[in-house]
Amino acid sequence: MCLRQNYIIILIFFCFLLSFFAKAQETEISVLIGERNIGVNEPLAVSVTIRKTGEVETPVAKFPEIPNFLKRGTSTSRATSYANGQKIITYTITQNYQAIKEGSFKVNPIKITVNGTEVKSEMANVIVSPEKDNKSASNDDFADFIDASNFKDFEEVKEDAFLALTTTKSKPFVGEGFTVTLAFYVAESNGAEMQFKNNEIQIPEIIKRIKPNNCWEESHGLTEEKISKVTINDKKYTEYMFYRATFYALNNQKVIFPAAALNLVKFKTVKNGEKLPEIIRFVSRQVIVEPKELPAHPLRQEISVGTFYLKENTNKVKMSTGKAFQYRMTIAGDGNISTIKIPEIKNDSLFDFYPPESESVVTPQNGKIIGNKTFTFQIIPKQAGSFALSKYFRWIYFNPVSSKYDTLKSSLVIQVSGKKIQTVEAPVTAGSVYDGLDKVDTSKQQTDYSKILKDEANVLIIFMLLGMTYIFWRRK
Repeated sequence: MCLRQNYIIILIFFCFLLSFFAKAQETEISVLIGERNIGVNEPLAVSVTIRKTGEVETPVAKFPEIPNFLKRGTSTSRATSYANGQKIITYTITQNYQAIKEGSFKVNPIKITVNGTEVKSEMANVIVSPEKDNKSASNDDFADFIDASNFKDFEEVKEDAFLALTTTKSKPFVGEGFTVTLAFYVAESNGAEMQFKNNEIQIPEIIKRIKPNNCWEESHGLTEEKISKVTINDKKYTEYMFYRATFYALNNQKVIFPAAALNLVKFKTVKNGEKLPEIIRFVSRQVIVEPKELPAHPLRQEISVGTFYLKENTNKVKMSTGKAFQYRMTIAGDGNISTIKIPEIKNDSLFDFYPPESESVVTPQNGKIIGNKTFTFQIIPKQAGSFALSKYFRWIYFNPVSSKYDTLKSSLVIQVSGKKIQTVEAPVTAGSVYDGLDKVDTSKQQTDYSKILKDEANVLIIFMLLGMTYIFWRRK
């Protein structure tokens, strides 16, 4: 009887360890269907979100076909956050579907494969109404790209089709974003029968060749061609977009995007009605971007460039001396979110500041990269009174629209009550765990203790399983 109880205890302990470490390494995957009341000209967006602790390779998601809808391009965004000292990566992959007709459609649970794991959405009812007039979206999305000046070299095209490499800006400031698009255009009046040839090989090679070395790149995450109807020089075309990315020049050297070449198959009908295939080659023009240096400023080499705004809040209304409160500031807008840094805030006689946790989100939107970066500070007041946080929280950036430097600063004024204190519990002062952090040699390989612990636990579980097998075998 005692031996049997020991078996049960060991089995429970083994199951607990197995479930604990499985959960610790679990990847959270969720599926969301977007707006379900759409116009026939608007996409149905299906998004899958993958959230995991630690570094992770960009996930691959395979979306199925949906009855009454056509697949119309995919985008990917990545967000980074920190919780309890751990880095959390969140990927959101969105597949757009275009309705082929108006009506009310029942969409059964959509099965999506993410890195070999199958997940599915809930069932949804989608109502597709007549075409909606969405002028703002249309203008935002295509105004910079579908500009006659971008296509002046293609006004007379023998095949009534052309390959274009375009940019939204030819002379941006250093650090200012400009978006580059590679697409193939076919006029609606084109009567020729053509088809793409080995795009899965051609397109990656073209993209690899045209990427510049002196820019920071934020890809818009296209994994297959995005098909749209556009108008160029008062002529209607079908656009097959292969690649789109926003670049930020690192210096004022010219950014050169070499001409791209794409081979297609064109079918020629001979007298007996037979269709003979022939290879036809389309070549885009070279694109040169000439970045402008920023105006003189002491922090010119460190400042972010873009159009930004500030959002802020605290987790408490009433603050007391010696008790921490949380202050969150979010810098959002159109610019290189990855370069946003907050100057170090030093402790003084009024407040102690803990180093902030940061979280960033970047999303392609209307042909641009839109995002935000949030900094969360723990602050301990040391004196009673009314204090404006603008003294501590201000951020300088360069606005390319006004061509001037600007400053975002806090507008909050907090009220603190309580007795004046000189020190607080676990202050970030002398003897802090953060002391000397800037002197740590990050070139040396650091020990990942959490990984070692997981590996040792997995080995222990294997030995326990073998031991239990042996005990049961001896029992028989």
